[in-house]
Amino acid sequence: MIINLGFYKRRADLTHEQFAAHWTGVHGPLIRSIPEIDKYLFRYVQHHIVPEPGREVPGGMDFDGFSEAWFPSLEARDVLFALPFFQDKVIEDETRFIDMSATRLYLLDEQRTMIRGTTETAPEWESVAVI
Repeated sequence: MIINLGFYKRRADLTHEQFAAHWTGVHGPLIRSIPEIDKYLFRYVQHHIVPEPGREVPGGMDFDGFSEAWFPSLEARDVLFALPFFQDKVIEDETRFIDMSATRLYLLDEQRTMIRGTTETAPEWESVAVI
């Protein structure tokens, strides 16, 4: 299992609301419309970040949202990213609402769940890498 985390800042000419509307209403359905998407991606989650009123955003955390993309393998992810549809439609759409220069991607292949002080690690996952 491979999980990509992507942290996104909206383009400077968009409000947070415009960014969120495009991400949810256009980009999400575009991802879903990729032919045979279930072969490559089995979970895609958008997290829309809204700062808590009265709290300062810590330095380096100035993002409008982040996503989780769950892939069965690195190979499946790489095939998806190389598809002409992905290259021509998905990446082009990202430039419509995301400041690509501020985007940060992380690749995870280990997940630890903390429950009541107990750490559970899936044995088949081994490390964390930054892309």
